[in-house]
Amino acid sequence: MRRIIMLFVIVFLKTISFSFGSFIQEDLKVALNKFSGKKVFFKAQKGSLFVEIGDGLERVTFEVPQDQVKAVTIDDSCISFEGEKANIIRVYQGDYDSVFSISKDGEKFNPYRGDLEFIIYKDQIMPVNSVQSEEYLYSVVPSEIGSYFPEEAIKAQILAARTYLYHNIQNYKYKEFDLMDNVNSQMYLGMGRENSKINKLVDSTVGEIIVFDGRPINALYHSTSGGITANNEDVWGGKPVPYLRSRDDRNNEEKSPRKKWTTSIAKAELSKNVGFTVKKIEVLSKNNGRVINLRLIGSDRKTVTGNEFRRMVGYNKIYSTQFQIKDDGKKFIFFGKGSGHGVGMSQYGAYGLAVKGKKYREIIFYYYTDVEIKTLKNG
Repeated sequence: MRRIIMLFVIVFLKTISFSFGSFIQEDLKVALNKFSGKKVFFKAQKGSLFVEIGDGLERVTFEVPQDQVKAVTIDDSCISFEGEKANIIRVYQGDYDSVFSISKDGEKFNPYRGDLEFIIYKDQIMPVNSVQSEEYLYSVVPSEIGSYFPEEAIKAQILAARTYLYHNIQNYKYKEFDLMDNVNSQMYLGMGRENSKINKLVDSTVGEIIVFDGRPINALYHSTSGGITANNEDVWGGKPVPYLRSRDDRNNEEKSPRKKWTTSIAKAELSKNVGFTVKKIEVLSKNNGRVINLRLIGSDRKTVTGNEFRRMVGYNKIYSTQFQIKDDGKKFIFFGKGSGHGVGMSQYGAYGLAVKGKKYREIIFYYYTDVEIKTLKNG
């Protein structure tokens, strides 16, 4: 149903929908990159939605009732909806508890909290979800850690994820939105990923963040350290970050499936990835058991960091930079420990510390050096 609706009504609806308990944070704008494309489908999974097009005191709006599938498309470098065109189209909750769902094919829909915008980003329609920070964490935390983890380990993950969020917002990585829904920021998969146990733990730590020198830290985390975490400069170079120092993590990761691992890669496959024939790999430097630099030798020579080598071969093959190499003729065999970049908090290490009776604050202080935990003020 098409109608004209005054701006103050839209603002009123938006204000209602953006309240969250006792903690009110400015809306996050999260780009739902997995749904970007030339055509994007959406619907009201619960309640209704208002679709707003245009600017000014009066705007053209459409009301979308529950379960009615709609689509936006690109038309002449604009976004088109129901015959109307604009550079941005906004979708608001019709009721405070309305839920929108979004789809790339019009068949499989994923539900999300909050409101929605469609913008043009890199010549495609990019859906951008406006959502409260704590509700964002409802989805992020179970996307990053299992609900079977001990509660204190989950709480530590919540603080790391919340802090990582605020750190990234302050650093303005993107102009059009605050965060991506993928590993470029944190995995954010909407309401379908939420877990009632984790939601309660998010609520129990509402607003708590990790700070160093009064600012939210870059609260990096990874799956498994392999017995020792890494200094940030050993993985990415640059200056040492005071709170991202290597820590002894032995005997904390007994539950990790990648405490130790073995993998192999054919020389022909590696040569294809590198761009020249590789006959030998020479490790040039290590620190804390992690490969800092190595040299690929063959029809040419190339020196890369351990992290660059992981990216070239595939993160799903070389799980960490803690590895040794055996030349087996036609292939290289890697004997490694740990999973992920190794900087900051080990998730499986947090699991082990929680089993040993450590509380989430103790886990945070174990992995991040000389930090404090502060609680953001209520809105």
